[in-house]
Amino acid sequence: MQVLHESCVIPKPMLKPSFADLRAFVTVGELQSFAAAAKALHLSQPALSRRISHLEELLGVRLFDRTTRSVGLTVLGRRFLGEMRGIVEDLDRSVLSLRDAAELETGDVTIGCVFSAVHHFLPPVIRAFRAQYPGVLVRIIEEGADEVLACVKHGEADLAVNYIGMQDPEVEFTPLLKEPYVLACPVGHPLARRRSVRWEELAGYPQARVSHASRNRLFIDQALAELPPLPRPIIEVRHVSTLIGLVESGLGLAVVPQLTVPRQPASIVGVKLEQPSISRTLAIVRRTGRSLSPAALAFAKLLTDAGRGKLKPGKAARP
Repeated sequence: MQVLHESCVIPKPMLKPSFADLRAFVTVGELQSFAAAAKALHLSQPALSRRISHLEELLGVRLFDRTTRSVGLTVLGRRFLGEMRGIVEDLDRSVLSLRDAAELETGDVTIGCVFSAVHHFLPPVIRAFRAQYPGVLVRIIEEGADEVLACVKHGEADLAVNYIGMQDPEVEFTPLLKEPYVLACPVGHPLARRRSVRWEELAGYPQARVSHASRNRLFIDQALAELPPLPRPIIEVRHVSTLIGLVESGLGLAVVPQLTVPRQPASIVGVKLEQPSISRTLAIVRRTGRSLSPAALAFAKLLTDAGRGKLKPGKAARP
């Protein structure tokens, strides 16, 4: 008969916190308020407090410093929040993805898009998407190129339409189309009747231009580096879309991406620029190694069709 020594103690199995406890902790940690967190989680404050106390007991550490008027994370609490936030978000994303895969009748998709493509390239895609999936909410984040790239990398957008990011290892850059820069001018302007215009011919006309804060300005300046400098503009703005309004008002000519020129009939036209011809590549930008939800995949497919000129007009969406 074998005798167990008193020192041979079988350890108790370690209890693991529930996902509900972890979600409660992340919500309180982010909102810094038990009242606000309880409302967000649809719990009573006593029930939420019990979940936090249960989690602290299981972990053997204090996660929050509480007073009658405030709640704050401890040092270990801040560290734990940084680790748990991503886990909770990933699980939420998985649940939403499964729900979308089941029927694609509800849910949402968030698309980033540079200002210069949002007005004329994106609407037909949204119209076709709405015709197929009228119950899916489409959110648009319209910003400059750098901001749109950042919203994809930070997970704020499922994907984006952008012209930068090709060399960024954090994103996948899938080209949609090559878009030339053209000269926007009023329909009554002498250059509006031309098939093409050389850059050197612009010197005799007042021009509006995007500032150096715009990536479009960087592209153009780099392409024209070996030519004589363009004359000083009379107006400088931050966004290409603003240039269109200035040209329509007759304040000057402007170099813009072709997609920003309103479709006919319009009060302005886009004339081809030559010697040299300059273009940018519009692409679908998404985070590297991250799968897209079914709704985002469906939207990306329509973007690809639009880039190839194969977007078929859909039926009107049900109200």
